[in-house]
Amino acid sequence: MKPRVKTLAGLAPLVLLLAAPLRAQQDVQLTVLPDSISTRVIALYNSGLTTRFTGESRIASGSTVAGNVAVLGGPVTVAGRVDGHLVVINGDLRLEAGAAVRGDVVVVGGQITGRELAGINGRVLRFAEPLRFRTNPDGTISEAPPVRDALSAGRDFTFGRADLLLSSRSGYNRVEGLPIQIGPRFRLGGSNPTYLDGFLIFRTATDLDELAVDRLGYALRLEQSIGGRGTIRVGGTVFSEILPIEREGLSDRENSLATFLLHRDFRDSYDVAGWTAYLRIAPRGGPTDFTIEFADERHRAVAPADPWSIIRGDEPWRPNPLVAEGDLQTLRARLSYDTRNEELDPAAGWFIRLALEKGVGGNLNTPLDVISNGADPFATQERAHFTTGSLDVRSYTRVAPYAGASFRFFAAGSIDGETLPPQRQRALGGEGSLPAFALFQFDCSARTRRIELRSQEFFPHYGCDRTVLLQVEYQAGFPFLRRLGRRLGLPIDLGQQVRWATFFDAGRAWTPAEATDGRGRGQPDLAADVGIGVRVGMLGFYWVVPLSDDGSGLNFFLRLGRRSGPESQISAEPNFYSDEPALKMRARRGFAVGTPHAFAILQTT
Repeated sequence: MKPRVKTLAGLAPLVLLLAAPLRAQQDVQLTVLPDSISTRVIALYNSGLTTRFTGESRIASGSTVAGNVAVLGGPVTVAGRVDGHLVVINGDLRLEAGAAVRGDVVVVGGQITGRELAGINGRVLRFAEPLRFRTNPDGTISEAPPVRDALSAGRDFTFGRADLLLSSRSGYNRVEGLPIQIGPRFRLGGSNPTYLDGFLIFRTATDLDELAVDRLGYALRLEQSIGGRGTIRVGGTVFSEILPIEREGLSDRENSLATFLLHRDFRDSYDVAGWTAYLRIAPRGGPTDFTIEFADERHRAVAPADPWSIIRGDEPWRPNPLVAEGDLQTLRARLSYDTRNEELDPAAGWFIRLALEKGVGGNLNTPLDVISNGADPFATQERAHFTTGSLDVRSYTRVAPYAGASFRFFAAGSIDGETLPPQRQRALGGEGSLPAFALFQFDCSARTRRIELRSQEFFPHYGCDRTVLLQVEYQAGFPFLRRLGRRLGLPIDLGQQVRWATFFDAGRAWTPAEATDGRGRGQPDLAADVGIGVRVGMLGFYWVVPLSDDGSGLNFFLRLGRRSGPESQISAEPNFYSDEPALKMRARRGFAVGTPHAFAILQTT
């Protein structure tokens, strides 16, 4: 019995560690799963004295399970009694009337329902973040190795930690080639740490000098925590980078591989240099994150270089839009709320992000000959005063053990009706937004003509001043596959690994009549599409057709996870920094390849 006592006691420090500040509270719910908790949950699951279940499970009324119970995957329904601890890993727990648990209940990456119906002697702990693990041949599990987004070498000191990092800054693109960053990162101090990092960015495209694009960029950051809990942080940045106008829809790695393999860069870019100062309030482990920032920047249009690609490498690259150039001072604010059980493929929770930007000064201008043919090329129109914002609302709901629905509403654009500079405009179309329509199909006629500046071709605008997008998806499993997997003795639950899906998208991009500046008005009505698909693990095979006449017919594409994309695709504002060292980042790795009518996104964690 001594080994069992030791195993049971192994979970006690877990409870005491997290619940000590909340002794008057019976239940504890946190977003982030600490490493110490992951270790103890894995140890309990692997114990030879633990009763283990995989996939959908049930402890019937009137039955009793002696000792600890661990369920991998779930969902698990408990109507009987557990004479020990109950741990559910990456699944939901449903408690029915008469359920009893003698020890603690720990749910990782799932929901708990029926809490008020059960008798639980210990504490109830729920962590929204799932456990990342791998299954061993003997049926045990171990923690999956972290995915690192950089080559690094570091060392701990009495005063903190120092790392040297080498990585790609933002992925392969048609302006820079592959931007490689190298530099140190320091964490100094204890309860109020100071973060300091500095990177040189080397752009590998061969003909940058001819385009007057600097070979080297840089990014420096200094951040100081206040208050001893890491909730409040103040900081500043100094930078010179090539940035995409829109990041939504595709991750850096997806876009870089599409550029490298198929000569298709799905983003348009511009050059920005300057400095920022910011205040960030983000309770550790909490769902909210608020940042307010002042930025003083200089913007400049850049033309594509001639980086190498495997397919169609001898064809010219698509021009960039001619952004408004000059100095710009802005105030920016971002508020996010995130209760998703995981970022890559969430099954439950909400993600809400509100972002605002107000131009408060500068001399950002666009030549009037870009806007009206034949006008004085030296005349300018002031663009520095504008107000723009975006709202991104995503909801994920389990409607059955093997079925779930997701909903996304996204709106962005000019708030005060003033014309936006091209680098703040928006466009729709393509697999990242409306997959039955061509890339940038809805851009308010921004790409119907080309102009020449500095001996290079540009589009006169990027897109529209306002956009809205609605995406709905439903996924469900195949019940017969659960039974097949059990009969074959497979260590995975086929009912969760193979699912069918159906989805609907609708969106509109437009510009008010008084703010067109030579562009079209955009869509008078919503464009929509509908599709079906099959998911095998994280890989999804989808077919989509337009519901309006301007679509491109049947389109087939592949994606990993939900089509709305992981959080890494939508929250990469260049001047909002994470306080976590790169060694601990959970990066999303993947790539996107395709043509206007065939698109693939493959990712791995």
